[in-house]
Amino acid sequence: MKNRTLRNTVVFIIALGVVVALAVLLGTFRSSSVASQADQPLSPEQMQALIPRGRELALAGDCFGCHSQAQGPMGAGGLSIPTPFGTIFSTNITPDKQYGIGNYTRADYHRVMRDGIAPGNRNLYPAMPFVFSHITTPDDIDALYAYNMSIPAMPVPNKANTGVFVLPVRPFMNFWTLLNFPDRKAPHNEQRSAAWNRGAYLVEGLAHCGSCHSPRNFMMGLEFSRALQGGEIDGVAVPNITAPSLAKRGYDVPSLSAYLATGVSPQGTSFDAMYTVTHFSTSAMNAEDVNAIAVYLLTDASGKLTTPSAPPAPLPQAVSPESGTPLATGRLAYMASCAGCHGLNGEGIPNVSPAMKGNAALAMENPQTLIKVILNGVPTQIFKNGQRMYAMPPFAHRMSDAEVADIVSWIRAEWGGQGTPVTASQVSAQETAVK
Repeated sequence: MKNRTLRNTVVFIIALGVVVALAVLLGTFRSSSVASQADQPLSPEQMQALIPRGRELALAGDCFGCHSQAQGPMGAGGLSIPTPFGTIFSTNITPDKQYGIGNYTRADYHRVMRDGIAPGNRNLYPAMPFVFSHITTPDDIDALYAYNMSIPAMPVPNKANTGVFVLPVRPFMNFWTLLNFPDRKAPHNEQRSAAWNRGAYLVEGLAHCGSCHSPRNFMMGLEFSRALQGGEIDGVAVPNITAPSLAKRGYDVPSLSAYLATGVSPQGTSFDAMYTVTHFSTSAMNAEDVNAIAVYLLTDASGKLTTPSAPPAPLPQAVSPESGTPLATGRLAYMASCAGCHGLNGEGIPNVSPAMKGNAALAMENPQTLIKVILNGVPTQIFKNGQRMYAMPPFAHRMSDAEVADIVSWIRAEWGGQGTPVTASQVSAQETAVK
């Protein structure tokens, strides 16, 4: 009797689990957060009037930085987004009716931005940051829709995804969203300034700064409880951009605003993925929004703007390294290979190479980013204020892993205040290392 009862209980639990799993798979628990205003089409006059506002919002969201190839037409998609499960290619978001979003209604567009669901009840992958655009107001989504529909239509087919994404896995995104898509609200604090509230709305929403600058769980979902505390992309550390961390690296509102608006500041220049952000997004935004982002990021939990720290002083072991030690070897390697551009004292050369002294990348606890730069180099970069930085060559073929480790250790000790030695194994572990 007991065995039968136990067996029946197990069968019931399994059956219940199957029913619940099917319900999740079919999207039973996915509710729409689309405002009722989206049911009524916008008139041509309304669409036209919303275009300027939509353009500014699209810039804040860096929509075309992801949905355009470097040498391709704006919004036509095709940019590769690597994940541990395969590569996703961004889609055509021009108003082309065959390959783009030309057939999207106002309500369709709202559901994409608010719920991450495309027409045909098709789940979007979170490479499209709907977990952030979810908090965008209905009026702002209307403006984005109007602007999106005003750009030239490009009849460019979408590229096929790779890996697991070639399989019919979109329904399984319902499980992912159940666990990783909280119903977030736009931050608002009556006790804070208008600039802080505007910055909060942008950073936590369309600008989706936390998409790169926050840790992710094993499902690649954002850990919102640790928002902006730094992340990792392609094996490279992405810096912590909370107020205390930014202040520790010397940023204040003017310098962070300058960095976002131009890509250049005393703390260094933007490069890699951040160069795309500053070049195509923040440098084209209006100054008020850029300043608002800086104000929000540099305001601490008590509501006060943080005070920037001075650049870290050289560590004693870097100033006078003992002969034959890794730091001594690293110092000599810097003088031989780096000082010609970056200066004997790390002062850099305007329009040639950034300064090492005060450079925020050197003060990061995780050395991965600096290792990547030395191994792979940086291409020539042109910034919106007329400045440029010439290409830094890759050193992967010129230095051994041990030599790279030594030079990174010395640079970080000399200008980054970081005394933990970097090992050859940390260099060889970089996926981007070229042998």
